[in-house]
Amino acid sequence: MDKRVTLIIQARMGSSRLPGKMLLPLHQGKSLLYWVIARIQTSKKIHQIVVATSSLDEDTPIAEACEAMNIPCVRGSDWDVLDRFYQAAKRYPADWIIRVCGDSPLINGAIIDFVIDQQTTRGCDYFSNGNQPPDFAEDGFCAEIFSFQELQEAQAKAEWLSEREHVTPYIKKNKNLTHEWQQYRADYRYKLSVDTLLDFENVQWIFNQFKDPLQDGMDEVMEIMLRHPQQEWGKVTYNAGYQKSLQEDKKVK
Repeated sequence: MDKRVTLIIQARMGSSRLPGKMLLPLHQGKSLLYWVIARIQTSKKIHQIVVATSSLDEDTPIAEACEAMNIPCVRGSDWDVLDRFYQAAKRYPADWIIRVCGDSPLINGAIIDFVIDQQTTRGCDYFSNGNQPPDFAEDGFCAEIFSFQELQEAQAKAEWLSEREHVTPYIKKNKNLTHEWQQYRADYRYKLSVDTLLDFENVQWIFNQFKDPLQDGMDEVMEIMLRHPQQEWGKVTYNAGYQKSLQEDKKVK
């Protein structure tokens, strides 16, 4: 891909099910946020990593952690995540934007490069290896790619709460765009994003099995999990936050 790519990680401390999860020590004394960033940094195709968090006082530790890692952090609205995300993309301009959730410490550069390669090869406006359940849902490994122009249009036109509390619903519903999906591995069916203490302990356990916690990817994760079928992996609840937004949906703009 010849065009510039910025990857934006959404991260916040105020999780209702696991408060402060982003800075919990996950492996080798380093935080969940550290491992999200460090593993994404193994990508060969992105130009910039930015963390987008809120302006709430509770999220100041995230900004401080980013500063310690020399990673840009853009702060914005606590509820209008679309606008917060857009402001981050605007501050660090690029042709293409990749969205990753901060609750996915197992995602790595190979997944990011796969998503970029697929978008480039297919020439579509939007591509993801997940975020379209039940057919395409690589929970804990999901990345989405779209152009800055598409994000800019969404920021200007999205009217519904569900479209503003989440970044890509407007883009995914835009009938003027082409959308495509493909999982990195078609046989992936696990829940490895970190929403609860059990999720955190499961991911921590996987990190402890890694030979190389920086480079080991989905293939190694699945090999570990298949070797230990007795492990309680938790139940996949796809897009629980988005489903809640839909139930409470209303026009906000």
